[in-house]
Amino acid sequence: MQGVADTVAHLGGVSSTDELAARGFSLRAVDQAVRVGEVLRVRRGWVASPSAPDDVVRAVRARGTLSCVSRLRPLGVWTADTADARLLHVRVHRYEKIPSDAASRGMHVHRSWPTSMPNGARGGVDSLEWALLHATMCQPRFDAVASWESAAHLKLIRSRRVHELLRALPHRYAELAHVLAPAESGVETHTRLRLRAAGIVSRSQVPIAGVGDVDLVVGDRLVIEVDGRRWHSDAASFREDKRRDLALVAAGYLVIRLSYEQVMVQWPWVLETIRGLIRRGEHRWGARHRRGALVRL
Repeated sequence: MQGVADTVAHLGGVSSTDELAARGFSLRAVDQAVRVGEVLRVRRGWVASPSAPDDVVRAVRARGTLSCVSRLRPLGVWTADTADARLLHVRVHRYEKIPSDAASRGMHVHRSWPTSMPNGARGGVDSLEWALLHATMCQPRFDAVASWESAAHLKLIRSRRVHELLRALPHRYAELAHVLAPAESGVETHTRLRLRAAGIVSRSQVPIAGVGDVDLVVGDRLVIEVDGRRWHSDAASFREDKRRDLALVAAGYLVIRLSYEQVMVQWPWVLETIRGLIRRGEHRWGARHRRGALVRL
């Protein structure tokens, strides 16, 4: 049987005494492990390995669990890039008192939303479901949608479960389920939602013969590919992007490839460019274009 220290390490480096009791360890055994320095007392009812993640220890000391964007970001899930998002996000009990100096201590503290829908926390770290719920209420709307789509793309959550969880939130958040679509990056989600806000309809992850799925298609032939900040950085990906672009042009498509900065910082210029193409009818097939390359669904 593993000892207390090994079990705490297996739980991620932080554990409650209740979690340890469920695995057969008495309070006396935990106290002994603390006395000999195998684990450290974080607060009453909680211990940690000497090498435990600092952010989880801070969250537990604040009488909560690591949650929201602080839980999602290490998993590779898209989160907002704001000053608030860079704070330590902690979820506490619904009736827990939130310290008035939380922000000055680098924390954003959330009171638990009153629902029993999500899976529970473990080892001072929230479940993905709890983190997504609080990230939905915490982030700007487009980033909240991007977080759900990113988690789904990474296969961390099933689409049916996404809709179940969103229904547990107030209506203004639950309605986000109606705008969810397949997306390979958060920047792609932002692009689609910004087009939608401007009244421009696009289709997501559209299959095109000889190319594969493209990020977005406006009209018949305007293809928008989005290079996320962490995407397409290696030589092989760069070559594949160029091959795809050439194949699209050969098939009669008009291709726009957007960078992170163009979407997130220079959007007015991008939007005006796209509107200009639409005004000229460049998004529609014409007699001079090859037809039929698009795989109709």
